[in-house]
Amino acid sequence: AFSSHLNLKRHNCFETKVVKDGRYLVLEDSEKDPRVTETDRKISKIYKRGSTFYAALQVEGEAAGMISLWSREKSKISPEAVNILLTFANQISVVIHSAGLFEDNRDKIKMLLRLQGAGSQLNTCDTLDRMHEIVIDSALKIGNAERALLYFIDTEKDKFLISDGREIFVDEENKYSSKMKGSIIEKAFDRESIIVRDSVQNNKSIPVFDDYPVEMAIPLKIKDKFKGVLCLGKKGVAFTRDQKNILDILVINAAASYDSAIMHSMLSLEAKSLKTEVEILKGREDQLLGFHDIVGHSAKMQEIFRIIREVAGHDTSILVQGESGTGKELIARAIHRQSNRKSKHFVDVNCAAIPGTLLESELFGYEAGAFTDARKRKLGLLEYASGGTILLDEIGEMNLSIQAKFLRMLEDGYVRRLGGTDNIPINVRFIFSTNRDLGRMVAEGSFREDLFYRISVVPINIPPLRERGEDTIILAYHYIEEFNNKFNKKVKGFSEKSEEILKQYSWPGNVRELKNIIERIMIMQNVRGVIKPDNLPAEINDETPKSPLVLHLDESLSLASTYPVDYKMLINSVANTFRSRVLAKALEMSKGNKTAAAKKLGISRYALIRELKKLEDANDTIKDLT
Repeated sequence: AFSSHLNLKRHNCFETKVVKDGRYLVLEDSEKDPRVTETDRKISKIYKRGSTFYAALQVEGEAAGMISLWSREKSKISPEAVNILLTFANQISVVIHSAGLFEDNRDKIKMLLRLQGAGSQLNTCDTLDRMHEIVIDSALKIGNAERALLYFIDTEKDKFLISDGREIFVDEENKYSSKMKGSIIEKAFDRESIIVRDSVQNNKSIPVFDDYPVEMAIPLKIKDKFKGVLCLGKKGVAFTRDQKNILDILVINAAASYDSAIMHSMLSLEAKSLKTEVEILKGREDQLLGFHDIVGHSAKMQEIFRIIREVAGHDTSILVQGESGTGKELIARAIHRQSNRKSKHFVDVNCAAIPGTLLESELFGYEAGAFTDARKRKLGLLEYASGGTILLDEIGEMNLSIQAKFLRMLEDGYVRRLGGTDNIPINVRFIFSTNRDLGRMVAEGSFREDLFYRISVVPINIPPLRERGEDTIILAYHYIEEFNNKFNKKVKGFSEKSEEILKQYSWPGNVRELKNIIERIMIMQNVRGVIKPDNLPAEINDETPKSPLVLHLDESLSLASTYPVDYKMLINSVANTFRSRVLAKALEMSKGNKTAAAKKLGISRYALIRELKKLEDANDTIKDLT
């Protein structure tokens, strides 16, 4: 007995003829039978003498093989013997058919068990990485395949995501998606049906896998914005009907799990995004100080923040010194808000804006009849601020007569209203600020030495913006964010060249000037995306700048065709800008000394103060209008 593997197309011998015909053949004398050729003798191993019987084996009408019996001696095979042999062949066919059914069922049972296992794993899995691994591993085993890939397309962004079960690749440059043109993956995406590529079907399609002639693509129907395809490749026989059906069920189950996982992933990404925003805000605590909009990352500002934290809990007098526009009032308010007095009043008094005699009555109050117009009692600001904090801005402008009374109040802890006799105790936290050199004023005799030492227990010196380095850009971006919200703009920031220009500018008006310039740009310029050098005002952009008057007209009228200009507001804005530059230059040349600046301008000191106040009020009006 022996078995042999014959190709029906290539081999032409008795065995293949019998299989093709589905009949039987009898050779009673193989030595003399003219039908026997030398090829038959070699392939069929027919001996020179002998007899042979051939019968086809059929299963459900289709050829399943052949059985042959032979003898070394020639013999007559009777019809009865032929019938017996044919009956034997039929019984063998039945056995083969039964064995084939068992083998098919066994394979199907294995595939179904793998499908069940994959379903159980997918139901308990909530990460995309693990889900890819389960789907691909199960698909390889069910389909007896060697290669497998999962393809996903984000229909909103038109981007491919590819997974081999171990890693996920994002096809940012469409490197892989371009290779899908004309493949069964593209057809599966388009037709939303299973596409097979083998020697018979779609054999002209571009292969997905090199050297794997049999491929199958099964679409994943995922909700929302994603579509997917599972692609398998192998070198062996084609995919069976059972494999296709069971793999299709696997993909349907996977699609439902992907819906849940994608939703979970999106929620996780949103949570991570919110967490990142919180971390960014926490990281800005040193810049924003957490209780007031004081922006600063430079070493000098960090030191000021440290001092504020340390002194805020004590009632010690604080002297805040710095050039005009550096944010002295913000520092004072920050100290108040950080202290245990934050729920009480914060009162700010500009000593330079109130004439000497009037300042005394404003601070100490008066009784009815204390002077001609005093018809009824009035509480002073010191009484009003009791329990809270009072800021005396421009303390250097307080005249000597009031300084003496003020010193007495600091030492005794009570006030006496003008025209009154009662000593009224007060509980106030004092903060003083000035842009003048009080030490020099003491030397010149224009400020009391004893008062100077009394108010400067803790001095805080705010550096000018030109000495704060990186803070210029941090502040600029802070104001962009502020004015984006206020004016409903979408300016992203500055170009590198613009940032360099901002860093190099001397900022004589300090933070106030920076804020006003950013606000002006956001209102007057039609900025798209980022602020470029030609969006910046000429006074900081050019070495030989235009006058502010020409600058404002250029900026405003260039937009008139698109955004109609309010003539009255434009005239006032240009005039105020020019006035601001003149006053700022005079103060810069006088190192912040208002008396000296007023002399340079040929006006009185109080006239200068009034002009500064007008500018401040004008800026507030413009902000309210916008």
